[in-house]
Amino acid sequence: MVKSVYEINEQRRIVFGTLNNEFEDFPVGQRVRIICVGQDHYFFNGNEKGTVTKNTGKYLGIMIKFDKPRHFENGYIQTHFNFEPKDLMRIG
Repeated sequence: MVKSVYEINEQRRIVFGTLNNEFEDFPVGQRVRIICVGQDHYFFNGNEKGTVTKNTGKYLGIMIKFDKPRHFENGYIQTHFNFEPKDLMRIG
């Protein structure tokens, strides 16, 4: 059976226990692991790590600076991205 990105994300949120995460759980400076495999038409391996640099408390409001920038074939280098609380697991 083929699963959608949404289904995989939901399954990972259950496995990692992030369904009840709130914006308040992620202050600036918090270390995180990105557990989602897709958000806002960007895809992740589900194991990237980074640090919270901004938290607006609104949709996709938690900005993460990646430990390792993401390099795309067209030359773009992505250093940050915004997530929802349930996309993230606190570490450290």
